[in-house]
Amino acid sequence: MIPTFVFVHGSGSAAHAWSATQREMASHGHRTLAVDLPGRGAGITRAYHEQDLETFAAEPSVMSDLTLDDFTGVVVDAVQRVRHHGPVVLVAHSFGGLPVTAAANAIPELIDRIVYVAAQCPVDRAPGEYAVLPAWASAGFFTAIAPLLLGDPVEQGFVRVNWRGADRGRRAALRDAVAAELTEDEFLQVIVTSQPDEVFWLTGPEWDVRADKDSWGRIPRTFVKLTRDHSLPLAVQDLYIAEGDALTPDNPFDVRELASSHAGFFRKPAGLAGILDDLSLRAGAGSR
Repeated sequence: MIPTFVFVHGSGSAAHAWSATQREMASHGHRTLAVDLPGRGAGITRAYHEQDLETFAAEPSVMSDLTLDDFTGVVVDAVQRVRHHGPVVLVAHSFGGLPVTAAANAIPELIDRIVYVAAQCPVDRAPGEYAVLPAWASAGFFTAIAPLLLGDPVEQGFVRVNWRGADRGRRAALRDAVAAELTEDEFLQVIVTSQPDEVFWLTGPEWDVRADKDSWGRIPRTFVKLTRDHSLPLAVQDLYIAEGDALTPDNPFDVRELASSHAGFFRKPAGLAGILDDLSLRAGAGSR
């Protein structure tokens, strides 16, 4: 049977990030669905567009009330809606790995394969604990984004980024961290569509999701390593893979490599589409 690919975006992003990938997949005859995680559009206000930073910084955000359960529910609902068409391959990028892992813990019988594209896959510790490990020290994203943060995420309960306030030097640092292979003009299009507000997942027990051996652990899984990633370093990607393999040695990751930055593959989707096209044959043959 032909599988349906369900795409889950990362932090500061939305379903539209997968548009080029979906077009490429459609050219191969595949059925896809990209979901919007909760709170998309939060922070996109008049104050943000007019760069009235005093007003913008004081505005509340729906993100402060959202939890992992809200995010997981969107993924679970999407899987349940498409499952009656056949096998489901769940594809996560970056932060999207957290709700995808939680969904896999909850409904393993409905998912035929998980694909982590340089995505967070916590196994041995809480998600936020990985960000302070030495393996993450080479990541340039947190340093590049720090001057654009408005307010204290700990106090306000959400992250607010003034993407429109990035000057040329700051954009260059962000581009190097996120999508170094893009031109400056191409990266400007990424900035324009980036979400100002996001949940603050680095702390709090409500975001402590870890792969469960008896549910998540029985689903076939692939990890696509992005070998030019300066946001989620290869050392961190390798750590996720090693911990997952140690948890379920009889069901290790199928590891693939893609010569891409953290988000560059969105603009050049042929490589990832080729990997997913190959995996679709396994998902169809192994449908439960």
